[in-house]
Amino acid sequence: MLVRFSHVMIYTHNFPESVAWYCEKLGFEIDYQAPGEYCSLHHKNLGRLALHASVEPPAQNGPMPYLLCENIEKTVLELKKLGVKVGKPTKEGESPWFCDFYDNIGTVWGLEEI
Repeated sequence: MLVRFSHVMIYTHNFPESVAWYCEKLGFEIDYQAPGEYCSLHHKNLGRLALHASVEPPAQNGPMPYLLCENIEKTVLELKKLGVKVGKPTKEGESPWFCDFYDNIGTVWGLEEI
């Protein structure tokens, strides 16, 4: 039936800026695109991400994809140096350290330490 996870699709009301943001800030590269409409990106460690143009702003309280990192303090500092809005790392009980960060249009991502 199911084989593996394919990718995350993000709808963006600022398509060209979002493509640039994911490439410049997180290191994704373009696989293929329909200019102004759709773009498939890949990252050597993270896999595939797709961006799709939309007239609507990002959904609030929807699914939140999480990325893993080895050192959350170092990763947070690196993201901040790139101008990324990042929340404060925290723990809940026995959980690993985690925080959130935001792309150029306000899509919320999670970051979790391995």
